[in-house]
Amino acid sequence: MVDHNQFRIKKLAYKWIQGTCTPEEEVELQEWYETSDGEPLPIPEELATDEQQLKELLFLHIKQEIQASKIKRIPKWVKLSGIAAALALLFILPLYLVKRTTEDSPQVAVKTQEQVHPGIKAAVLTLADGTKIDLSAQQQSVLHQDEQVKVITTASGTVQYQFTASKNTDTSRTNTIETPIGTEYTIILADGSKVWLNAGSVLTFPESFSSNSREVKLSGEAYFEVSHDSKRPFYVRSNEQTIRVFGTHFNVSSYPNENNKTTLIAGSVQVSQFGKSKMLKPGQAAFTTAGNLIVAEANIEEAMAWRNGIFYFESTPIKDALAAIKRWYNVDVVYKGTNLKRELTGKIKRNSTAKELVETLNFLDIKCQLRNNKIEVEL
Repeated sequence: MVDHNQFRIKKLAYKWIQGTCTPEEEVELQEWYETSDGEPLPIPEELATDEQQLKELLFLHIKQEIQASKIKRIPKWVKLSGIAAALALLFILPLYLVKRTTEDSPQVAVKTQEQVHPGIKAAVLTLADGTKIDLSAQQQSVLHQDEQVKVITTASGTVQYQFTASKNTDTSRTNTIETPIGTEYTIILADGSKVWLNAGSVLTFPESFSSNSREVKLSGEAYFEVSHDSKRPFYVRSNEQTIRVFGTHFNVSSYPNENNKTTLIAGSVQVSQFGKSKMLKPGQAAFTTAGNLIVAEANIEEAMAWRNGIFYFESTPIKDALAAIKRWYNVDVVYKGTNLKRELTGKIKRNSTAKELVETLNFLDIKCQLRNNKIEVEL
């Protein structure tokens, strides 16, 4: 029997019920099921009125399955269906219980749903003259037009800059697009380059690029697809880091008070910081740590996760993981305890409700609760 630790099996069980197990992981999970001695979980009807008691029962059952040491043959479909029922109830039944107990605490339930929710597609665009435009309405329209620039939004909710070639173009006119906490947005720059902005980000860019270079400034996180132009190199400046682009797809994470990280998906970039420069190949990342610029193999799935609607955590320090959640849900996080070395591994859908988010974090062994528009975490 393969030796599996408790966290590994809980992680696989979570992925299995979400339908995200790889074929190899499913074989591993099934092997464990076949050699453990658990039985399908019976749910007494009287427990369906007590959410906390039910949750404790479900977790106890899963832990008992994981910790079982005696080998006892049980039909695989019976064991899988039993665990599936337990895990499904863990996520689904609490929502049912909220409906059943609405008469007892309607105000609390409504308050939670109204104040804590996943992010939306929205941004604020600031033009060169200081005019601010709200981009939360997803409809096709012309936002601004003059002799130099036409700014439109598409039906899919993307802001796009369009220009007429002119020698008299004023490249000093700077615009800014900002995605406040709890929002994300996409912009197509004057040269056709496309930028996806994550929550809590600011991109500063000229209305039109000069004849010899293209340069933007970023604070936060963004994914770039840069249009090729051999005559005009593209630069991204983020905090103390400068990225020179040679036509490529890459992700930049550069939030204030967090380490910079540039992950290359395709093409080639040169990352400069601390007086040093590093060339990246596809599948590599450059990041800062202890005042040094390091290049290492990248986890592409992790770098692309936010664009694909997922939180991806792989042995991520708990504070870094919850900082990302805080930005997307626009919710305060309160820590209780001193175990700041805790790490989080797992995937969470970014469109999960706040309640589903907290339930999933608890399942991933991060004990927390949603209270008064805050996530309280015990470390």
